[in-house]
Amino acid sequence: MSVATAQSDNNRSVWIVILAAVILIGGIALAVWGWQKFAQTPAEQARPVPIYLSIDKIETKMSDGSVLAVKFDLQLQNEKDQKVLGPYVPAFRSLVETMATDLTHQDLAAPGSMVEMGGHIQYTLNDYLTQQGLPQRIEGVLFEDWLLLQ
Repeated sequence: MSVATAQSDNNRSVWIVILAAVILIGGIALAVWGWQKFAQTPAEQARPVPIYLSIDKIETKMSDGSVLAVKFDLQLQNEKDQKVLGPYVPAFRSLVETMATDLTHQDLAAPGSMVEMGGHIQYTLNDYLTQQGLPQRIEGVLFEDWLLLQ
């Protein structure tokens, strides 16, 4: 009888070791899964949504008699800039109109002239903001409508 008891104790010890190993491996697997699921930062962060300030259509006669009709949006750094720059929209329109009166049809008909004009508008308006004691807040210019008539 003592041989049978020794074998059952031996089997019981083996099963206890196996059960302990399974619990340990399961606990480690659960801990690793939980760490990957909840502790790590997400790999893909949400992209920021661009903020724009819309400028109504401006029609101006250029120096050679051509007409430029343009509607554009100013890309801003953040949402509060819309409220801060809202009162400056009439001044922005006036600056762009003045800028366009010095141009000719030939200046704006060349390839890349729209990109160049956008950069010039951005520079001019940011310079105006600096003169008004405000930081430069305009990051880009997006043209919605561009009509050049000779």
